[in-house]
Amino acid sequence: MVSKKQTPKPATCVNVEKCGYVQINTILFLIYKNRSEELNVIRYEINTNMPNVIYVEACSTYEEYQSSPEIKVSIESLLIYWVYKYCAPQEITLKFVFLSKDTPVSLNLFTNGELNFIDERKLPWQASSCVFPVVIHEDTVITGLCAVARHICKYRSVPQSAQEHEDGLLGFRKSCLQAPNEVSIWTKFCEVDVIKTVHDILKAQNVTEMPENLVRFENHLHKPVRIHNVYKVARDFKKDALNLNKTEETKENKESSDNTRIPKSRKWKSKTKKELEIDCSTKIEDLDLSHQFAEGPFLTLADLVLFPSYHILIESLGSSIFQSLLPLTHKWFNSIANIPELKSISNILKNLNTKYLITENLIVPTTDDVSLYKSDPKKHNPKKRLFTKEDDIENALSILRDDMELNVCLNNRVNELDWTMIPDGANPAAGHLPNERILRKSQQLENLTLTVMSVAKEGDLIVDFCSGSGHLGILIAHLLPKCTVILLENKEQSLLRARDRVHEMGLSNVYFFQCNLDFFIGKFDIGVALHACGIASDLVLDKCLKANARFVLCPCCYGSLHATDRLVYPRSKMFSELTIDQYLCICHTADQTHKEHPLTRRGDKCMIVVDSDRARLAEEFGYKVKILKLNPLSCTPKNNFLIGVPS
Repeated sequence: MVSKKQTPKPATCVNVEKCGYVQINTILFLIYKNRSEELNVIRYEINTNMPNVIYVEACSTYEEYQSSPEIKVSIESLLIYWVYKYCAPQEITLKFVFLSKDTPVSLNLFTNGELNFIDERKLPWQASSCVFPVVIHEDTVITGLCAVARHICKYRSVPQSAQEHEDGLLGFRKSCLQAPNEVSIWTKFCEVDVIKTVHDILKAQNVTEMPENLVRFENHLHKPVRIHNVYKVARDFKKDALNLNKTEETKENKESSDNTRIPKSRKWKSKTKKELEIDCSTKIEDLDLSHQFAEGPFLTLADLVLFPSYHILIESLGSSIFQSLLPLTHKWFNSIANIPELKSISNILKNLNTKYLITENLIVPTTDDVSLYKSDPKKHNPKKRLFTKEDDIENALSILRDDMELNVCLNNRVNELDWTMIPDGANPAAGHLPNERILRKSQQLENLTLTVMSVAKEGDLIVDFCSGSGHLGILIAHLLPKCTVILLENKEQSLLRARDRVHEMGLSNVYFFQCNLDFFIGKFDIGVALHACGIASDLVLDKCLKANARFVLCPCCYGSLHATDRLVYPRSKMFSELTIDQYLCICHTADQTHKEHPLTRRGDKCMIVVDSDRARLAEEFGYKVKILKLNPLSCTPKNNFLIGVPS
């Protein structure tokens, strides 16, 4: 049951007539949390009408900036400022936030105009909950370099460059850098890998080996162009080239025939159509298309994001190194540098305080000669599936002791929701799902929602991690109107669908965070996740343990678990007797829980083993943990869920 607590009175007066949806939402949350100072910030932003703000990190205070024309910024802040100046969005305000002088690497940024600064203590709580850069746009929070840059592009106010795709910097279907870096090697390269390389170069005294990421990009530029409707694009480029040649020939003929009799025009059949024909059986590598830009023949947001980083790298390593060892990268860089629209803002990249490094006898490492568009090797791939052997499974299970696994029982809190009283936006039966999934989804939601309600308190901040289109979080928000719910999802389209449904319902206690799990660093009271795939369930668990938050987690995709730089398996000390190979063997077996399959019983046992390991880890952090089965079991093969409460 939700405890009843008297709502504190607001500490400041707010003109509600000026409030939009997001302001009312924010005010309600801050009233419940009794945070009067931030209510004053909201009042200021309402009165000054700034609902679309980007916050970037500064390494200089406002006082230091006033006494000097430069400001020290992080690499990510420089990239966002660069994209912001190129697009010149009139509806977005850019604000610098001084956080610390202890940033490992900072750059000097010279600006012509006055910059907006905001005191860290006056930051909205949504911005403080995320890694910078951060966008707050109405009730939506966007974080992550590429996601923020995409947001800027949507509000650009300047005309397109001639080198851009007809759909602008975001390209066909506005899809450039849309996939989050957790699933896209290309986004990860632009958002993480190259920036790490810049960090390493700026901290180095000398370099003996060419950074591997630079070689990867060179290999990428060497590969065939991969764009939508590539044959049509090739025909268009061929047509433009033919038209250019004909224009030049006409001009030459006109000059040479000034004193010559003009012949009588005759009807003739044009050969242009035949010249433009391109057989679709032609290999893409044989088309006359190349990587003039990072994603093919058109300038995209990816080029804008990469260019400042490569400017720093070329300044540090020397242009001659790139020209001799990375010729395609050197050509790409010069193509972008000569675009008139970029030349007009090139002063931003001058005097960044980079240093030239000694690079004698530079070694070029060998890397996979593949495009950066290739699939993430960590994703599930049936062709590379790990096949478990019967003996390996039995050997791994034989190591387990009886006291290692938790007792598991069936959840008894079911059939308490009257779905006829649930509004369409929170009801799977309203047409958001295929008919065959409606009953099972409703049963899953009821199990987790009733459990969350049993541990929730009035005023709690609840985060629905990996929320998808918000089925679980929206239902919780509807049933717990005095709690605030964050729907956290890295896929833009899924979050937009959730947002539409929330607005149709008129809920005022929901926020939308478009970001990866890594980029959310805020405090919260309850973390929930329904079928967060693979290691995502463990990342959510770690978030909850770090925040000392209650959790209700229903894991999924046990077979795709793998060790990372942040996750070690087994997770708990109690299960440490298992080797990583034995543990992953059990994980793969845990996915053998298909209906009416002879191995389902053993798969269920392995699923309990993995979840018991997670539970034992939480117990090491002082939690009381239970593992329950979703009721009925038929609502999903992955029917374990963990409930954790700090003791």
